[in-house]
Amino acid sequence: MEEFYDVIIVGGGAAGLSAGIYACRRKMSTLIITKDIGGQALMAKEIENYPGVEKVSGLELVQKMYEQALGFGAQVIQDEVKLVEKVGEGHFRVKTLKGEYVSRSVIIAAGKVPRDLKVPGEERFKGSGVSYCATCDAPLYRNKRVMVVGDGNFALDAALLLAKYASEVNLITKKSALTGDRELVEMVLASPSIKVFYGTVVKEIKGSFKVDAIVLESHDRGVYTIPVDGVFVEMGYEVNIEPFKDIITFDERKQIKVNNRNETSTSGVFACGDITNTPYKQLVISAAEGAKAALSAYEYVQRLSGKHAVTIDWHK
Repeated sequence: MEEFYDVIIVGGGAAGLSAGIYACRRKMSTLIITKDIGGQALMAKEIENYPGVEKVSGLELVQKMYEQALGFGAQVIQDEVKLVEKVGEGHFRVKTLKGEYVSRSVIIAAGKVPRDLKVPGEERFKGSGVSYCATCDAPLYRNKRVMVVGDGNFALDAALLLAKYASEVNLITKKSALTGDRELVEMVLASPSIKVFYGTVVKEIKGSFKVDAIVLESHDRGVYTIPVDGVFVEMGYEVNIEPFKDIITFDERKQIKVNNRNETSTSGVFACGDITNTPYKQLVISAAEGAKAALSAYEYVQRLSGKHAVTIDWHK
């Protein structure tokens, strides 16, 4: 029998992890479904304006949030949400690439999600050799051959991290030179473990049960195949409202409309973070909005159960 969660959170960035922490603190059974852990925060080399925390990297801060969420009891699944639908009041179904999950409430904290390559084989091997999170999956490729596809700091960071684990790291860029922070570019070029393929594009990802090869094309070599064990897609981020478009309303910028309690146009569905119409896209604001969304979801679930929901924080 499938588990009926109190809340399913879509997204594993600052907003989603914060929502997970607060939902678990309220003893809600909590499932976080996310394509990657950390989202855009991973791009920040230094964060100096997060209250109570001295200078820290986005990776370090998000890792602490992730460990907190797990420590309080959140379940985390790396998967891609394809559809969120309302089956009935207090009954939602979340469909992913790999399965289906049900809950009493949903918090959408998707923010911007990793951009797909959109090549044959990518969809099939997501989670079976195709990854969008080097931070999450690099240790799984110890002494294996990996391919990083992308440009800019995301791709450079991923290649450098994977070089600590993998036996062979290939970095694919369609450009004639590496782009990104000079320091990162120099580190990649100096690494004996990283080989850069310039002016190259991915045509197909191949395998049987998991990835075992990638088909590339370049002007000088034409179309050719390289054996690999994993492909890390580092193409940046984009907003994807497709899984939610039939259940809630958006503004003209494709942002989810929420009120000051993070409620959407559908009862039982809440939203937080950069995907909403809340102004000022800052890490600390995303985390705060995640906490608010979780507390609002808790009150909703309490009311569903006929229990008293405390809505006043301060009183005489």
